Amino acid sequence: MLITSFGSGSNGNAFLVQSGTTSLLIDAGVPIRLLRSGLKQAGVDDGQLTAALISHEHIDHVRSLPQLLRYQTAPVLATGGTIRALRSTVTDWSRITPAECFVVGALTVTPIGVSHDAEEPVGFLIQEGDVRAAIFTDLGEANTDVCAALSGAALIVLESNYDERMLQAGPYPAHLKRRIRGPLGHLGNHACAELLVGHVGKQTSDVWLAHLSEKNNRPDIARTAAELRLTVCAVCPRVTTVPRFGTSISWDSDLIQERPRQASLF
Repeated sequence: MLITSFGSGSNGNAFLVQSGTTSLLIDAGVPIRLLRSGLKQAGVDDGQLTAALISHEHIDHVRSLPQLLRYQTAPVLATGGTIRALRSTVTDWSRITPAECFVVGALTVTPIGVSHDAEEPVGFLIQEGDVRAAIFTDLGEANTDVCAALSGAALIVLESNYDERMLQAGPYPAHLKRRIRGPLGHLGNHACAELLVGHVGKQTSDVWLAHLSEKNNRPDIARTAAELRLTVCAVCPRVTTVPRFGTSISWDSDLIQERPRQASLF
């Protein structure tokens, strides 16, 4: 399984999961030019995408979906709530249900319901054989299903949206700060780190910190928060922050080492 990020943040989110001839796009929130370029770099030309999977209706996850469908004939999969919210944007949907797995080519996908201020948002557990990847970019708090998905994953993609001090001192109005901190908002660095330390295991090779706020976080702060907390683990995964745009970060399950490396703070 090969996973490539096309970007993650408040300006746009998109990930590509590939296995053999299967190419599954998760969200289409980055600009269409970057999205098409990233797909082509990954060997997915126009008309070759297997499916597009949408986590929820917020614009940073669906911005380029209508334009993408001019070039791709792939089915678009989403929950019933997301379909209702986006009915005027895309007319041809395939409905998925939280906790019910389905197969896309060589991949088995399980949508996991998450706590976020959207109609029926989900994260995803993607499996190929014994290898699993958990992708959760937007959630205010973790439920038991999210925790179970994280526990078995070789790659964890998890939101680390804000630094608590930066958010408190930042320019956002009070009501927006409350929304971000709330159970239907986003995970901060501290909450992300606590969640990781409770659920990474010897099978976890890599952690990607996703959806970092441009105004309320910095990659070095988010990464250090996670790595400091993970030092209590016997073995620690490699921690990487996901860039807002670009295909500079990818993960290949064939390159997983038998044991993750020890955490390095500097």
